[in-house]
Amino acid sequence: MLWSRLQVFLRAIAANLISAYALLLALFTLMRLLRLAGLPLLDLANTFAPYLYMPLVVSFPLSIIITRGGAEPVEAARKRLATPARKRDADANRRHRPRWPAALQILLLAIGLYWFALPSIYRPPNPPAGETFRVVSFNVQGSNAELERATEWLLSAAPDVIVLQETADGYDPRLAPLYAVYAHEDHVEGSARVFSRYAILKRDALTIEAPGDDQSGREALRLLLDMDGRPLAVYALHFSLPLRPRAAGDAYVELGPEALLRYDESRRNAQIRRFLDILDEESAPFIAAGDFNMSDASLIYDELAGRMQDGWRAAGNGAGRTWPVAEAIGLPRVVQPFLRIDYVWHSDALRATAAEVGAAIGSDHLPLSVDLEWRDN
Repeated sequence: MLWSRLQVFLRAIAANLISAYALLLALFTLMRLLRLAGLPLLDLANTFAPYLYMPLVVSFPLSIIITRGGAEPVEAARKRLATPARKRDADANRRHRPRWPAALQILLLAIGLYWFALPSIYRPPNPPAGETFRVVSFNVQGSNAELERATEWLLSAAPDVIVLQETADGYDPRLAPLYAVYAHEDHVEGSARVFSRYAILKRDALTIEAPGDDQSGREALRLLLDMDGRPLAVYALHFSLPLRPRAAGDAYVELGPEALLRYDESRRNAQIRRFLDILDEESAPFIAAGDFNMSDASLIYDELAGRMQDGWRAAGNGAGRTWPVAEAIGLPRVVQPFLRIDYVWHSDALRATAAEVGAAIGSDHLPLSVDLEWRDN
């Protein structure tokens, strides 16, 4: 009898928790549909949105079990239903158990699959129609102690254009093999560096801080390349972390255990929108590559996707997550990156034919490789 009562109690607790989860997730889904943003907690939830829907895989079957009465020991059921009156009471209780949590969860599960799973499960092959070129974007991490090995990997990937973030200012001897292979290089201090097989026709350092931002300016690099007679603009980008600095006026935003309490997308989003304003003036076909510090579930992702093509979304298979690399942040190697924050975007004049996430090479990011071709090939 005691065990039977405990089962009933636990079932009621589980039902209430599942109902609360379903209601909160439904509220979040509605706010996401309405494109509500600006509240740090809501923005953080959007960043990790796919993971908020994952518990449905467990909670939905549990709701079905609870609604149907759950698994009950045979002897307990026989005693409980020993008389017709008790059987009628049990049937009435079962009929009156709320079924809306299960119905709501199947709807939310369908929405979650449509938003986050289907785009990354499978993409049909996108074979090239002609000659392609390869772009690799990689945040090397400023403290990378394995930069020589990273350089070896970059050479083995044989890209035509390499876009690096967080390289040391000036000449770095650990990158010497790249200088030996790539005849053309340029960079902006502390932000981005580009190696290219193609000649650089023009160079522009761009300030992507929003007007009036009182923090130190963050620069992007625009290079106009001569692609065998075709002009191609390459934007090398590294947007700010979506965190408030520890102290007002401190341009360096340090990660720490309390980082989630400082979550704030306003500066990063302003930089992205500033870049999109710059892009409005672009007349050449272009590539925009780098560390965006933005997941593909963030609401501002759609603003970017409305202006250019996501190379991974077009040609990669799987989730394409690039950050964080477990070993680089002290986690067991079996832990996989859980956010996609590194991108190679391109204009409509180009088409992505293949995309791959590379190996762990000392950074907290994985490199991203995208093969592209001209659409008029």
